[in-house]
Amino acid sequence: MNLEAMQRIILDFQTSELPTLTERELEITPIDGMSFTIVGCRRAGKTFRTYQYLSERYRGGVSRENICRIQFNDHRLQALPAAELDVIDRAYFSLFPEKRGREDVFFIFDEIHRIDGWENYVLYLLDTARNRVLITGSTSKLLTGDIASALRGKNFSRELLPFSFREFARHYGVPADPITSDGSARLVKLLQQYIRQGGFPGLLNLDPSLHHDLLESYWDTMILRDIIEAHPEDNINIVSFTRFLHALLARLSCPVTINKISVNLRQDGVKFSAETLYKYMHYLKEAYLLYTVEFFSCSEKVRGQNYRKVYAVDWALANAAVPAEGVHPTRQFENLVYIELRRRGYELSYYRTRQGHEVDFVALNTQKHTGNIELYQVCYALDDPEVRQRELRAIAKAATYLQSSRCCIITLNDEEILDHDGTRIEVVPAWKWLLL
Repeated sequence: MNLEAMQRIILDFQTSELPTLTERELEITPIDGMSFTIVGCRRAGKTFRTYQYLSERYRGGVSRENICRIQFNDHRLQALPAAELDVIDRAYFSLFPEKRGREDVFFIFDEIHRIDGWENYVLYLLDTARNRVLITGSTSKLLTGDIASALRGKNFSRELLPFSFREFARHYGVPADPITSDGSARLVKLLQQYIRQGGFPGLLNLDPSLHHDLLESYWDTMILRDIIEAHPEDNINIVSFTRFLHALLARLSCPVTINKISVNLRQDGVKFSAETLYKYMHYLKEAYLLYTVEFFSCSEKVRGQNYRKVYAVDWALANAAVPAEGVHPTRQFENLVYIELRRRGYELSYYRTRQGHEVDFVALNTQKHTGNIELYQVCYALDDPEVRQRELRAIAKAATYLQSSRCCIITLNDEEILDHDGTRIEVVPAWKWLLL
């Protein structure tokens, strides 16, 4: 690419207006001498989070001339090799030579991982002048050991998930007012919409009749671009792969085993080895579409012997991807809670007592580094005596064994604080807990 073409790309963005956006809560905290990477699945809002970052810089007095934003899905950059990436800073500093070494310059690269060998260019930028580098991407290859090694420890990453309930309420202008009856009623109604709709930004102002079709389109694009096309060496059969996906999503929020899925698919005439399915599962996690949660144990052997639970990046997306019956609402509800706990920085596992009673989440807050164990149980309602006894018994037994610092049952509307066999248990409505 010639210098003038890159100059046009740089100036086109500098002279454009930033779009109107709903403020996201993911913090971007640049560290001197390090790049900052925003990762996550497609359509989660990474590009708009960079717009918010720029808006924050502008309000802080940074000039538009100090911004060099390059979007690597631009058709003009399709054939740009890693060896010629330096055309970016050469073009920028040919436009603004007075800024080299004297002012902070913000290089923002969207989907730069499309170019093999991009890491060396980022290192070059970090090692010269006063450059800040912000990267976005929809593949966890940006987080793998190979990339971390290539960037020599000079990268700091954060995952951006679809909208939280707090952000959802902010977008629709519903104040977080759980005190008054009117305020709580509006939040309960909004939560019902959030459960149906999910958190993808593209659905926020869309006619609800189009939500399902758009989510199906998102899912198909993610599978095609981030799985099938990203791994051409595997020659993945999309029809058979879809059968595997449906088998996984049918067990959303439940313990699953790849070996059992492999056996069931073989019985249905779809022949996959367990090894192949493990590889496909890795690809799904790499694209931030699915997550797995292990059984809680200090023993690696015990963790390996137990099934893992599977969750999707968005419960409504998973529901749209499963044919006919969709995903059961209670499983979607548990998936919603998982995503929020993940967003809050918890390291998550599940637990089953010796009596076979399951606790949905054993949570360790890795950001606060307290080492305290918190237990979370997810249940639509506790009005059925049998359900109530089952949920209370499970979390109380686990609390005694694991010495947890907090026990919480998240429901749709129930709220109380109670004592069960000497264990203090908080019962919290989801709309209130999601706003904490």
